[in-house]
Amino acid sequence: MVILVRLLRVALFTILCIVVFAALFEFLNAVPTYLFLPDHVEGGVAYRSGMVLFGALWWGVVFRAPGYLFYGTVPLLIVLGVTEWRSMKSWRWYLAIWFIAGLVATGFPISYPLRLAAMLLAAAAASYLYWLLAGKSAGDRLDGWRSRERYGSFKFVNYAAYAVLAYLAYQLAGYVYHGGKLIWVSYVSEPGPGTPPFQVKFERRLTASQKVAMMDFPDPASCLKKAETDAPPLDRLKEMDWDRIDNTDDAEVCMFRLLGSYENLSYATDWFEAQGFRVPDNFSSARPNAERDGTQRISASYSIRKNGPKFPTRGIVRRAFRSIPYGMIVNATWSKDGKQLLWVETDFSTL
Repeated sequence: MVILVRLLRVALFTILCIVVFAALFEFLNAVPTYLFLPDHVEGGVAYRSGMVLFGALWWGVVFRAPGYLFYGTVPLLIVLGVTEWRSMKSWRWYLAIWFIAGLVATGFPISYPLRLAAMLLAAAAASYLYWLLAGKSAGDRLDGWRSRERYGSFKFVNYAAYAVLAYLAYQLAGYVYHGGKLIWVSYVSEPGPGTPPFQVKFERRLTASQKVAMMDFPDPASCLKKAETDAPPLDRLKEMDWDRIDNTDDAEVCMFRLLGSYENLSYATDWFEAQGFRVPDNFSSARPNAERDGTQRISASYSIRKNGPKFPTRGIVRRAFRSIPYGMIVNATWSKDGKQLLWVETDFSTL
């Protein structure tokens, strides 16, 4: 039980420090721009500098922190679990760990000195806080547990701690596997555009995550459930396998593959409704929204608050994070004549 309690404490302190890092990073990142300005004009409205800085803190806690928690909690817990196991009590270890985590989380802002300085200060504060709460006592309870185990007082309940460690190892394996695919598509073999050829808005450069999705879903068949009926080919395109969708890039690639397989946009409304989306009349196949450049857009919405996250369909923790937004909107844009799908974009609505 001792190990389990300690791991829970480490997990809670890690989450707290990630939130603190996110808030401080946004705050410090805003200081150079707004601290010496009496007012900041945005969209014709003047904001007092103090309110802008408060807004940066709010943004860090409400919007930035969930992303850091989603992607960073498990890797940090694994590293900090090692510090517990090795009884690493020096604050220097934790400073280095949080510096590296901060660099990864903020995209290695080496070319942006002010952003880099904000990251370093936020990471230093988070590392010191973690060291005060857990780092300076790392391994103490574990040493006591080892002593009791040596003298025969080990209890079966401690196996729960091993279950937690096994879960963390499983998560780490997933990160390593996905990281390997990111490296593969970035430096070894870039996937082809697939069928129909996947493209993004304004032909922007594809991210590594999008390339992985293109590799995993190269054609419409790879996005469909296993055939259980002899449905007509067009109806089969509505049977998207959401169980295989892990992230937004997977969803956008598969939706593009399936929607782009139709001959025109007239099928889009039925397709979205078959997936559980709601399509407003003014953004439907019958009345698509005409953009300034003449392209035609169809929008579909999905209520996460009412139905839960559309993806991923498994994993309590991942679904919990995906439940933070209250809605999801998909915009599918076709060519001027409505015969070619140009791109698919997914946005999330968050309070």
